[in-house]
Amino acid sequence: MHNYLPVLLVVAAQFQAAGVLAQEPRERVPGVWRSVPSAPGGGLFAERLELWRNGRLWHMLTAEDSYLLSGFESRPGRHPWQGEHVGKWLHAATLAYEQTQDAKLLKALQETVQRLLAAQDANGYLGTYGADYNIADDVAAPQKNGGTRKPAGGWDTWTLRYNIYGLLTYEKFHPDPRVVQACRKMADLLIEIYGEGKADITNYGTRQGISATTLLESIVMLYARTQEKKYLDFAGHIVALSENKPKLRLMGNMLEKGSVVDSGDGKAYQLMANLLGYLRLYESTGDERYLKTVQNAWDDIKAHHLDVTGGPWSIKTPYNGNGECFAHPQDYNPAAVLVETCSTTTWIQLNLHLLELTGQSRYAAEAERAVFNSLMMAQYGEGIDWCYYTRANQDHEPYESGIKCCSSSGPRALEMFSRYLIGEVDGAVAFTSRAPCIGVLAEKFGQAKIKGMGNYPISPKAEIRFAQTTGKEFAVEFKEPLGARLAAVRINGKEIESRKNERGFYMLESAWKSGDEVAIDFEYQLESHFALPKDGRKWVAFTYGPWALAQTTEKGAALAEPFNGKDIPSKAASEWLEPCPVKDGGLPEFRIKGSNIVLKPFFCSGSLKTGPRTYFKF
Repeated sequence: MHNYLPVLLVVAAQFQAAGVLAQEPRERVPGVWRSVPSAPGGGLFAERLELWRNGRLWHMLTAEDSYLLSGFESRPGRHPWQGEHVGKWLHAATLAYEQTQDAKLLKALQETVQRLLAAQDANGYLGTYGADYNIADDVAAPQKNGGTRKPAGGWDTWTLRYNIYGLLTYEKFHPDPRVVQACRKMADLLIEIYGEGKADITNYGTRQGISATTLLESIVMLYARTQEKKYLDFAGHIVALSENKPKLRLMGNMLEKGSVVDSGDGKAYQLMANLLGYLRLYESTGDERYLKTVQNAWDDIKAHHLDVTGGPWSIKTPYNGNGECFAHPQDYNPAAVLVETCSTTTWIQLNLHLLELTGQSRYAAEAERAVFNSLMMAQYGEGIDWCYYTRANQDHEPYESGIKCCSSSGPRALEMFSRYLIGEVDGAVAFTSRAPCIGVLAEKFGQAKIKGMGNYPISPKAEIRFAQTTGKEFAVEFKEPLGARLAAVRINGKEIESRKNERGFYMLESAWKSGDEVAIDFEYQLESHFALPKDGRKWVAFTYGPWALAQTTEKGAALAEPFNGKDIPSKAASEWLEPCPVKDGGLPEFRIKGSNIVLKPFFCSGSLKTGPRTYFKF
């Protein structure tokens, strides 16, 4: 089936300069990388996934007097963006059910969907605001305040964005025309308010409109589900309006290789959520400019805006005005920058979608780094509490059980990553992480059962075992983790050479038989990372393979500065750190030579009373 690119409105010189013009219809982008039915098979990642599935997943259904749905069922709600949480929960819980097949969870999903649909008004409105302050009110009474009143409702558009996203995720696995119709009604209401010739969506919401335009991804998802061109046209209209606003203009800015600091005040979470919309547009239209927009933004974030812990950092400055906004590298301050868990989640999602569309290993590597560092630090070990923000240097972690945007986002990243452990690409089976997992391959691979074993990332060694195979020949791919190098590969005990393909994966080709074993050994590298902000202070941090390393500190404790006055950049990290004996649990630890300071993986250095020191002054 052909899909058609909407005719973009050329409404400004900036838009024309970016080359975002009307074009001929194109074919839908064919599949590149597709997930293989699989599930975690033990180890650290599986433990963290189970913490969510056994704890917070159920906590959210009843917490704070049914906060998840009460704002829809009894308007107005209690918080301006109360409505976002049910869509996020539906997304994560649906993915959890697909792996667990838990009958209790299925019942909870069905009941949540039915209660949400029952709260929808006849005109399509499904939000948490009262009748005198929601976006639908302006349709009914457009002449209020002399006709100058812009659409109201605060975060209504944001709520509908997550409603559509969560409901369509659920409906993908549990087809239901009522769910699709509810999403249509929400989108039709939004078109009635923000469609061509109506209110400008970029004048609504925060940060130059970039919060409201996150709607883009959900609208394209609805187009992909229904094939109704009006939704693709509306998506194109949103892009056109964005490009018409000089302080937003995300697509034009990125095509010109500008900075993510400059669009929408650099609001990190929302900016990356908009990029997800551009990837959906690329997938639906084949327009390479959408993909290039995202790739250029990814390059900028990767080069200038990632903390050593893998999460996108942000800080308040005079030029962005918000602590959740991207800032220029010279303004990095380990003691002050934030990594918002919503941003970490969206960065992981962005990388996983780029992996799907390109098959490039670098995207899988960055997703994995963020999961095993920033994301896991944000999740408390008892399974309920999460951090809104994490920091590289912090004397304790502000874990809390309250329903906040970040505690609703983090579980989504866990569930998404769990679906990307094994994939199919270019006729090969690809492991995107060496975390233990199990999978069942398609018929063209002989319907083999495949199992990834080991204790990665705690251990750099891993195995792949085959069962119920028929001797069918195909390639198996795997990537090296960030901060590691491949040391050896053995098939059934015999060492072999493995070549890396153009997508960055190592390839092994064989006619696989039941009982075949592949042993893969990596060597983690100990590396130094430097921050040289404009205030003249100099900082160093260390990584070991995929792990960021940190000292565990306590609130109010005096901290020694072991590197003061030393010429750190002139020596390798191994000159400053020495390995400690491995303790129970197997986590690596290093001691700073000449001190009693011990560094261990960042994710386990925080609690309500302790926090990490990842960067040290020198």
